[in-house]
Amino acid sequence: MNFLNSCCARFGGVTFWTTPCCRSAVKALQLLNPENDTKVRNSSIVKNLQRLPTKLCTGNLRVSFGPTTWTQVRFCKNCPRLHRDLEFPNFDVYRKSEYKDVRKTTYGAGDGKPGYLYVIGLFGILGGFYGTKAHLIHYIAFMDAPADVIALATIEVDISKVIVGTCMSIKWRGKPLFIKSRTNAEIELEAKTPLSSLRDPQTEADRTKKKEWLVVIGICTHLGCVPIANSGDWAGGFYCPCHGSHFDNLGRARKGPAPTNLEIPPYKFLNDKLLLVG
Repeated sequence: MNFLNSCCARFGGVTFWTTPCCRSAVKALQLLNPENDTKVRNSSIVKNLQRLPTKLCTGNLRVSFGPTTWTQVRFCKNCPRLHRDLEFPNFDVYRKSEYKDVRKTTYGAGDGKPGYLYVIGLFGILGGFYGTKAHLIHYIAFMDAPADVIALATIEVDISKVIVGTCMSIKWRGKPLFIKSRTNAEIELEAKTPLSSLRDPQTEADRTKKKEWLVVIGICTHLGCVPIANSGDWAGGFYCPCHGSHFDNLGRARKGPAPTNLEIPPYKFLNDKLLLVG
């Protein structure tokens, strides 16, 4: 072998190397029959061949082309297997028993759950719906009017203290509210007024529930000023000092830039002394 190595390396750059344990490298010698040939039977080659181990080692025959520099690799019992020496992790501890043997696993195996899980899920869904409802109610209630405004949405007014021919002014929903007690002369005067002469025609029945009482919102329909009661060109009427609008004692627009009559709020008489507005 050393002779072959030196010759091949000198002329061709080819290196052969083997170890005595490789029977495949000397297969030709194994094929000789020492029973028929006395020279072969008595030769030292056959005797050495018979002492070789029966277990072959792989990778001991090396042939390399190129430079003559090489490293001898001798027999190693526990030869490295590169990445194959890594043990594959076992996750059987975390697997369900139905999935541990993939050869016996069927579709849908292990999908069954104990009954108490469904009960827990049901209560979880109910809790989620309850929380959603609470949030929605909170957001809707947040958009409602505050309690102080709701408290003033309707008010009760004692009208027993209002003198005939005078007007009481109170605050309702942030607006001035006029409650006027009309005299008989004022009632007879407006009863004779033709509707054709009115800018915004309305009868006495349309404006009052009791003809002796007038309830209107004291805001001029022109630009929102507050008129003055019992003033203007009409007896017992209203006058807006901002732009000169005149209203009669039923709050109907008679003169000036006001386009419509004074607004009438919703109201009702609880009795002869109490008035509910709103």
